[in-house]
Amino acid sequence: MIDRNARNNLATLIRRYLYEQIKAFDLDEALDPFRDSDDSGVRFVANTMWYHYDDCDDHLIVASKQQWDYFQRLLLLLESNSMVIQERQRQWSVTQLFAALLLTACIGLAFCFGVGYHLLVFFIPFGLASIGLSHLRRPNIEPGPCDEIVTPFSSIRDLRIAYDAARHFKKHQFPRHIEARLIRSPFMSAFWTFHMYVMWAIFAPAPLLVQCAPVTFDSTVVKPG
Repeated sequence: MIDRNARNNLATLIRRYLYEQIKAFDLDEALDPFRDSDDSGVRFVANTMWYHYDDCDDHLIVASKQQWDYFQRLLLLLESNSMVIQERQRQWSVTQLFAALLLTACIGLAFCFGVGYHLLVFFIPFGLASIGLSHLRRPNIEPGPCDEIVTPFSSIRDLRIAYDAARHFKKHQFPRHIEARLIRSPFMSAFWTFHMYVMWAIFAPAPLLVQCAPVTFDSTVVKPG
C-alpha cells in the first residue's frame, strides 16, 4: 500500500535534515514513527537513513556527494509512488559450525576455571577468532556497473520511469560547504574502532552465540509505481 501522507511527511523530514534545519538527534527521534509504517517504501527509507548519521553525537548533516545523491534518490522513491519489495534469506555455512565449537570451548573454560574476571583474558583468542569469522561471513556481492548512480533502483530504466512519475521532483545539488565535515576526528574514530574490537575480544561468547545463527541476507528491489 502507498501511504501518501506518511511519504510526504518523511520526505519533508529528510529535507529538513539535508538543509541543516535539524540535527541528528532530532532526525533520529522523528524517524521512529515511520519505521513501523504499513508502507514498505516508508519503512525502507526510514530504516536506511539510520546508517547515514550518528545517534551518539548530535551533528548537522555529514555526507559525501555520493551519499547526497543517494538521499536524492530516496526522496525520488517517496515522491514517485515506487514500491519496495524486500526478501530475507537465511544461509547456513561452515562458519556456524566453527562458531559453535569456539562457543563450546568458552563454556568449557568456564567449567574448568570457574566464572570470574580471569575468563576475560582466556576469551581473547576466541574473540580474535570470532572477528576473523565475521569477515568470512560477509557476503561477497559484486556491484553492478550502474549501482552507484541508480541504487536503490534496479536499473537506469527504472530510475527514468520514477523521474517521469514524479513530475514535480527536483534534485538539489550537493552543497560543497559540507564536503569536509566529519562527525568525529580520525583519532576518535580509530579509538572507538579499537574499543569495539577490544570489547569483542574479551566478551567473545556473546558474538560467538550470534554467529551460531545462520547468516541473514536482505535483498531489496525498488520498482517505480
